[in-house]
Amino acid sequence: MNKKKILLPVIFLALGVGGFMALKASKPKPPPVQAQEPTWRLEVLTVQIQPMGPVLALTGTVESPELTRAAAPGIGRIGRVLVREGQPVRPGQLLLEMDARDFQPRVEQARGQVQELEAAIRSEELRHAADLDQLRQEQKLLEFAAADLARFEQLQRENFYSPAAVDQSRSNLARQQLTLRSRELAIADHKARLAQLQARLSQAHANLDQAQLAAARSRVTAPFAGFVAKLEVAEGDQVNTGQDLISLYPSDGLEVRAMIPAPHQEEILAQIGKGAQLLATAEVAGETLEFRLARVAGAADTRGLDGFFQAKGANPNLRVGSLVSLQLVRAPVPGAIAVPYTALYGGRQVYRVVDGRLQAVDVEVLGELPGRPPRLLLKSPGLKAGDLLAVTHLPNAVTGLKVQVSQPAKP
Repeated sequence: MNKKKILLPVIFLALGVGGFMALKASKPKPPPVQAQEPTWRLEVLTVQIQPMGPVLALTGTVESPELTRAAAPGIGRIGRVLVREGQPVRPGQLLLEMDARDFQPRVEQARGQVQELEAAIRSEELRHAADLDQLRQEQKLLEFAAADLARFEQLQRENFYSPAAVDQSRSNLARQQLTLRSRELAIADHKARLAQLQARLSQAHANLDQAQLAAARSRVTAPFAGFVAKLEVAEGDQVNTGQDLISLYPSDGLEVRAMIPAPHQEEILAQIGKGAQLLATAEVAGETLEFRLARVAGAADTRGLDGFFQAKGANPNLRVGSLVSLQLVRAPVPGAIAVPYTALYGGRQVYRVVDGRLQAVDVEVLGELPGRPPRLLLKSPGLKAGDLLAVTHLPNAVTGLKVQVSQPAKP
């Protein structure tokens, strides 16, 4: 009985395993699977070769060659400040003024010196006229004294006049000669005294002009339409002579100072030497602004050469000191090809499609082509017009990879 209980499960297990093996052996076999090469879909660009000018990306700072600084013309106190930093101003607008009481006394003092010297000159001219008149009188008196002496000497020889009287006549003649000589000396010295007074008068006029100029400059007005760059003082401040008060710059004529890299320096200088007008663009506050290369710096260093790009017209979005990214258009390069950035691999290769497969081609990157969207300019002897260039960036791109063109991209 116990043997039957043990053998019965074993028999059932053996029958189950045998049935499973029979069913597995009778299962139909599928046909063998053949391996297929994967195909990658991509877009292509038809190569067009033509002369095109790449752009050179530069970063510069906005400057103004006409930045104007107003300084205090003398020691004084700030009376009024009528503008704030960044405020636009118009020509002739009053910006600030110093207290006039600090300058008007100097003007009056200088004017008084001028009037005093003018009166002294008039007095000298009157004195000279009087000296001339007295000179004529004293010449007559000298003639009378000489005649008296001659008459008295004749009378003395005839014993009609005493020697003492003759000596008195000689003394009168000598005194008259001294008086006449003094008058002649005073007349001769007139020109020197007059020249001295006139020199002092010229100096006094200069002092008056300087005092009046300082008084005028104590009221600072805008010489042009522009913006207040910096305000250095506030109302009530005490300032010294030459201390900066305010600086401003015109709204037009602004420049961007940007360094031209050393590798491109000779190219840019050669174009300038040929008289070419180099243009650049920049995006400022969502607006595309145009610039032209006005001049280059007189000295360079190992990094390159500074160029000064002048803005075309006035623009309120350009402010001194702000950074601007310029796109300088270089000279057209023959045999250039414009492609999207996605077409470039490793910075030196592109792939063209030949008979449904990729083929690597080495290229030279010339730079970026201006416009939107930005594109690269390439050059390669291995590409010709009409070639299909892959513009879809594949992570596993390699020569011989099988591809399928889905849609030609626009050139």
